Order: sequence, then structure tokens, then C-alpha cells
Amino acid sequence: MKLFRNVFNLCFLSLFLITPNGQADSPSLPLGAVVKNFSLPQRNTNGKLQATIHGEEAIAVSVNRIEIRKMKIELFDNDQITTVILSPRCDLWKLDNRLSTKNGAEVDRKDLKLTSQIMDWEIDNRKGIFRENVRMVLYNLPLGKQTSHKESHQSHQPPTPSLRTGNIPLLHHDIETKP
Repeated sequence: MKLFRNVFNLCFLSLFLITPNGQADSPSLPLGAVVKNFSLPQRNTNGKLQATIHGEEAIAVSVNRIEIRKMKIELFDNDQITTVILSPRCDLWKLDNRLSTKNGAEVDRKDLKLTSQIMDWEIDNRKGIFRENVRMVLYNLPLGKQTSHKESHQSHQPPTPSLRTGNIPLLHHDIETKP
């Protein structure tokens, strides 16, 4: 019975998110309708899985807007999950094929973690804008000793960045001017 309900929910959600021409141009879900525990795969023109949008609950707020609670997006490259985006509540704008939230967003990748208060995500282009209280932590940066100027010209590779160590640099001149 639970499997039937999940399949029904997925089919029902697909009806109001996808139309034959790829546009959500008509109301196909009654306003106020609720779909629980859904997963919506996003595929490219070749049928390859690019992303999956999951949610605990989706509510049709208007013809164009669907509110998603506990949203999770998984982005795929070569059939492997590379990025996960989470938000406690966001809106799916069907006509624009984008997601937006003012309730916080979190992006997790192997090399970074990003959080922000506001997110606008373009589903087709797999890119987004993050605003307000944005924080990013980068992992596995190639930090090491800098090569000398002479060595960098010989190797034809850009120098490896390194963190500055030591005390704060001292100013050589008094920066205050006398009247």
C-alpha cells in the first residue's frame, strides 16, 4: 500500500510540474492540493539524470507557484551525486523553472559548504544566486610553499597559493597627516 501511495504521489506531482511541451502553462493541480514525500527527477534532452528534487510536502499555492517543505536537490554528474542543496521551505516557480527561498539554503559539495538566507536557483542551468548572510567553507585547497619567481617561469605552471604566516605587516610611514 505504501509503495502504491508513493507511486501515485510521484505521478500526481509530475502532472502539475511537467506538461508535454516542457512548460507549465495551465493549471493542472487544484489550488491547495498537497503532495507528500515526493521525488522529481530532472533529465536532460538525452534522458540522462541531471538532478532530483525531493520534498516532504508540496502545496499548490497558485497556478505558477508550488511551496515545497524540507526541499532537497541532488545534482548529478556521470550518475554520481556531486552536490546537495537543502532548504526548509522554498517555492518552485513552474513557468520560470526555478526555485527560490528566503528561509535559508545550504549547499554541500566535496570541496565546499555554502549557507545563505536567500537563494534563487535556475533548475535548467544548474546555477543559482545566494544572498544575505552568505558563508562559504572551502575544502582541500592546494595550499603549500610558494615557488620562487624564477622557478615558476621554468615550470610554466601557476604558483601554488599559500597562507601568509607571521605577524601583521608594519606600516613604514605615519598614515596620519598633520593639519
